Amino acid sequence: MIQLSLDFGIPAPLSGPERAGPTPEVSGDVLPLPGTEDLYPEFRLVSPDEIQADPHQTRRNFPREGLLDLAASIARVGLIEPLVVEENRGPGKRYVIIAGERRHRAIMLGRELWPDNPHFREVRCLVYPPLPGEVRAAFQLEENLKRSGLSPYEIAAGLHQVKLCMAKSRKRSSPAWDEVLAALGISPGKETRKWLR
Repeated sequence: MIQLSLDFGIPAPLSGPERAGPTPEVSGDVLPLPGTEDLYPEFRLVSPDEIQADPHQTRRNFPREGLLDLAASIARVGLIEPLVVEENRGPGKRYVIIAGERRHRAIMLGRELWPDNPHFREVRCLVYPPLPGEVRAAFQLEENLKRSGLSPYEIAAGLHQVKLCMAKSRKRSSPAWDEVLAALGISPGKETRKWLR
């Protein structure tokens, strides 16, 4: 009897906590943003035509080459990471994007380029009920900060949007920058701080 050895010198995949890697060091308490504790979104399949971009989204740069690459990837394997949307309470389409505008733009481009591809018919979405402006702005800023390529101006614009929403939701004067930054748990760099002035 011949016995095959499948040991190619490749270590077995890690499982559980070993796979996640070490826990990053964080200074201070990491607390949920007020207003997010009791949010219960649900997954839905949604037509891309029912989704609109948020006009207050701070990210403005969506290079076509990157959208083409992403559209081709979605055409091959489908959308891997769902869009995060909220139900729209105002005029316009049924849903507004909280996170994933680049993915949505790639899907719309893919529909034009490959109209018969089934991966562009419906989009997996994590759907929230209508959110307070402060929570929406914080979600968008958090999503954008975790992506590369956000300019210091775009970060400052996102922080400004959160600050405006915090003031509006509390019906009082605008909070200090330190309060906004503490609520979000971030510390912007020097270039971003210049735009905050």
